[in-house]
Amino acid sequence: MADAETPQDYPKHRIGEGQCYRLLRLLSRVAVWSYFRRVTVISHETIPKQGPLLVAANHTNMVLDPAMLIATFPHYRPCHFWALARFFKIPVVGKLLLAGGVLPVDTKTHSNAKLFEHTLDCLGKGGVIALFPEGTSYTAPMHLPFKDGISWATFEYLTQQQSLNKQPLQLSIVPVGITYTTKNRWRSDVIIEYGNPIMVEAKDLDEFEKDPKTSVKDLTHRIALGVEKGTINAPDWETSNAATEARWILFGDANGIRLRDYVRISQSLIELFSPAALDDQLDPAPVLRDERQVLKNQLLICAKQLQRMKLTALDIRSYEKNQISQSQAFVRLLSTTAALVVQLPLFLPGLIINSPLYLLGRFVNRWEVYTESVAQDKVVFALTLAVPIYGYLFYVLWRSYAFSLIGWALATCLVPLFAWYHIRFVDKRYDLAKQVAASWRIFVAVTGLDQDRKDLQDMVKLRRWCYDQLQSIVSQLDQAGDPHARTIVECAQEKE
Repeated sequence: MADAETPQDYPKHRIGEGQCYRLLRLLSRVAVWSYFRRVTVISHETIPKQGPLLVAANHTNMVLDPAMLIATFPHYRPCHFWALARFFKIPVVGKLLLAGGVLPVDTKTHSNAKLFEHTLDCLGKGGVIALFPEGTSYTAPMHLPFKDGISWATFEYLTQQQSLNKQPLQLSIVPVGITYTTKNRWRSDVIIEYGNPIMVEAKDLDEFEKDPKTSVKDLTHRIALGVEKGTINAPDWETSNAATEARWILFGDANGIRLRDYVRISQSLIELFSPAALDDQLDPAPVLRDERQVLKNQLLICAKQLQRMKLTALDIRSYEKNQISQSQAFVRLLSTTAALVVQLPLFLPGLIINSPLYLLGRFVNRWEVYTESVAQDKVVFALTLAVPIYGYLFYVLWRSYAFSLIGWALATCLVPLFAWYHIRFVDKRYDLAKQVAASWRIFVAVTGLDQDRKDLQDMVKLRRWCYDQLQSIVSQLDQAGDPHARTIVECAQEKE
């Protein structure tokens, strides 16, 4: 009888956690901290500190996705990723990839044993391998079809363990959902949800030996369902946009929602407006079908008009109770501008020093055509440009103390502190700047052409109508026992 493996069977030194990986983790944390305003990590079950693990995550934001896993993985366990074997043949690149714990995968071979050679070795040593089964980054309302590589790797590992007479014969796959509130926008929020592990055991291996392809497809489907629970998926862009506008109207921006509830609320609104929920052929008696369809259409109109006016539902909410007047718009513009000006002196030095980074961000917004690459470009270029900027700041401060040891110590302490201070206090001023911009657009619309004023007033009325209809429909669906409406009501009550 084979001996069962215990945590002591795995090396005390965690595989892949060398100096290069520690540097990679530090850079990932800096990137995440500087780019995102809030990072919420949700873990439904305790992730083991030791032992082999496979991780399956969605992949909507290029290099930011692996950075998220590296920066937030429980117990700071090192994550290994796949890369094509040909990259390892490049002298310098290959060494850096290996030092960072990246595993080569030879896709040209027809042998699974050869294909997953390094993967099986890593798992055998108790490592964590994080994969993105969709295969590429994308911008779409629903996740891409999952590829079967992770499932084949799972069964190859179990087959190897069985041949070595290892017990227990099992492997956990942790589904991870990474959700960005606005993935291409600086100082947005992100939610990383580590789901319930999918256990693949001896009985699954028995089924695999009988019918490999079916077993692989079934496991891939289970993995996809696990990732879906932690992500937002809509059948089409219309449904996604309508649900997004509904969330803005009901809750405001992401600050109006507990980030732990962001995915649940968004997905529940999608389910209320999905074509399947409004199709009387799929559901002979859908509750409030006509009302929901009308509301969905109006939400899409509202979203389109607000986008044209460069406003949000939150910007015009304060005008709902009163007719928009020139004096009212002017007072709001004056008050928001004054609030920003008062705080500007404390923020101005950081704004000036970091201005090249902000200009670079605006350039990336205009230049990068793929939404899923915008954040990656901003982070990579900003970190690269920050080195000479803050290096020069360090030099100037040190030189002011005649390159003394005290000057070096002060520069070493003050330069990172200055960067922290700027990021720590930028959010409120950034929000104020956006309020000033919105107030200016509203003021221009009110004081400009009659048609512009009418468009703005119509938007205020439409936003109020959508809000009232949403409240009414969600309440009625909740009373009728709709689980998605119940989720929205519960989250709204918890927020209060």
